[in-house]
Amino acid sequence: SPAASGSPLLWVILALGMKWVEEALSCPTECTCDKWQVNCKGKKLKNFPTTIPLMTKKLILAQNNLPNLPLLTMSYLNELVHLDSSHNLITMDLDFSFPGLVKLTYLDLSFNKLSHITSFTFSQLSELLLLNLSGNPLMVKIMEQAFEKNSLLRYIDVNNCGLSYLSAKTFQKLDRLRILRIKDNPWNCDCKFLTFSEWLIHTDIKFPDFENTTCSKPEKMKGLSLHKAKLELHYLCLVLLKPQDFIYICLVTFCIFLGGTLVAWLVGFCTVMYYHPGNISFYFIKNIRNISEKENFQCVRVWTCLPKMKYS
Repeated sequence: SPAASGSPLLWVILALGMKWVEEALSCPTECTCDKWQVNCKGKKLKNFPTTIPLMTKKLILAQNNLPNLPLLTMSYLNELVHLDSSHNLITMDLDFSFPGLVKLTYLDLSFNKLSHITSFTFSQLSELLLLNLSGNPLMVKIMEQAFEKNSLLRYIDVNNCGLSYLSAKTFQKLDRLRILRIKDNPWNCDCKFLTFSEWLIHTDIKFPDFENTTCSKPEKMKGLSLHKAKLELHYLCLVLLKPQDFIYICLVTFCIFLGGTLVAWLVGFCTVMYYHPGNISFYFIKNIRNISEKENFQCVRVWTCLPKMKYS
């Protein structure tokens, strides 16, 4: 009968459904679970757990050997609010992002092997409040647009990384940012660093251990606090100019003046041509006639003088 023939298929569907529900509600064997929390700290994991309950709100993966965060597995953790992946071996591609974690507010990626933070990395985490990126010595660059989708951020930690430069534009749109940790980075305090150092002084954001945050390069700035470096850079970069700098500025000024003069003349000429084309034609015709009459007059004078020259 149809019912009898359909029953094995129904049992298969039910079995698969039960297995999916069991995996969705079960706790990874290596971890401990308590309500909505899964704790896998210090379990020497080399792979991301695959049986994490889908309703997990807090996931602790600290102190393991995880090389990456699998996008497909994490995309199902829609209820995740707290993720601690610190002290692992995590690397990320330039196009990596955190899909599906729309409720995540706390993210700890400290002490890993991150290298770059791009505009894609945290673009899906619109609810993010606290971000810890400290202890990533391979992290040498944070793009200006890295946090443009994270307007709720209140705390960022980039202590002990490999940053030599940061742009003030990276943080200027984070109106709710209150604390930014930037200590123990190899800051390159040259003229390019001046804008960022001025922003550090005038912003309302707090920088713990700011007075102990120092420059690493160039050699003459090494060991100076960022506050003292800002004063020194202001003098070196804006006040003290070398002779070749003055020559360069003069050449640029002359080129701008000459270019502006030529452009103004061309604009004026084109304007007159457009609104008074007849006057321009008349001007040229008149000049041509004047030149012709002058030449004829000179010829007449020469002809009339010839007889006198002949009989003199």
